[in-house]
Amino acid sequence: MTKDEIDLVWREISRIETCMMVTQDGSLVRARPMVGVADRSAGTIWFVTSRADHKDDQLRRDPRVCLSYVDTERKTYVSVSGKASLLSDRQKIEELWTPNIEAWFDRGPDDPAALLIAVRPEVAEVWDDPNAELIGALELLTASSGADEPGFRPGNKIKL
Repeated sequence: MTKDEIDLVWREISRIETCMMVTQDGSLVRARPMVGVADRSAGTIWFVTSRADHKDDQLRRDPRVCLSYVDTERKTYVSVSGKASLLSDRQKIEELWTPNIEAWFDRGPDDPAALLIAVRPEVAEVWDDPNAELIGALELLTASSGADEPGFRPGNKIKL
């Protein structure tokens, strides 16, 4: 893992923004489109979601997620695996609020249905062409996502 590889992951997920978030829903695996805000300094990818969508129930039962980013024009593919936590931080919701988020909530950032999902990346894989070899399995570890956070363990490298 090199600094350049980690930079590449954060740059691409910041640029692409929309991903398919995969969660465990009982015996099923569910994927749905989500727009995230990558905050490298916090080692977190933020999402505003609605409690009505039941992602929060799924994440309470199993916090593991996979985020799949695709840019077909540039032939860039990024898969990020990590753990999600749920927060009701109104100040952070306001900070992340955009017109795209507004479209989903009638009462603005104070809407009680609005909830934050904070994903802490553990492992990422990047492909820069559908026919290219895997660039690598990257551990995304930041100083703020160390062992002092309950339940967080660094991911293992994955080779496909």
